[in-house]
Amino acid sequence: MGGGGHVAFNPRSLEEVERIIILRINTEEMQIEKLLDATVEEARSLMSPERAGKQSISLSRLAKTTKPRSELKAVREVMFASCLVRELENGSIEVERDDGQGMQAVSPVQPVLRELARQLHLPLVNGNGNPHNTRQLGSLVIKSLSESSHI
Repeated sequence: MGGGGHVAFNPRSLEEVERIIILRINTEEMQIEKLLDATVEEARSLMSPERAGKQSISLSRLAKTTKPRSELKAVREVMFASCLVRELENGSIEVERDDGQGMQAVSPVQPVLRELARQLHLPLVNGNGNPHNTRQLGSLVIKSLSESSHI
């Protein structure tokens, strides 16, 4: 899901609430992202004026446009076709590509992983015919390269 959409609230029932937590399920990375964890007062500052008996918070105000560089440790990494593919301890996959001026982080990583998988003749879909998500495909690329002489 992109950064669009909103979460609506009934302002008359907010006095019964202590905290507002807004979560997003990121199916690409197979993780739950916490977009907001705030008191009602803090959340109200993000809400639009009341309209039709509702106030809302736009998800674009909560979603971070750039992810900070992860402080998680890499558990596996391989280099192939000017790309460094790294699996972090939480299972996330990062890709850096040499653009001729040094290694640059790639985002989103899924298209690069698909291209690497094609070059390595790896399947883009699982046994059920569904496309691999980023973690699955990244893990498959890393495993293939680790077990072969492509390194």
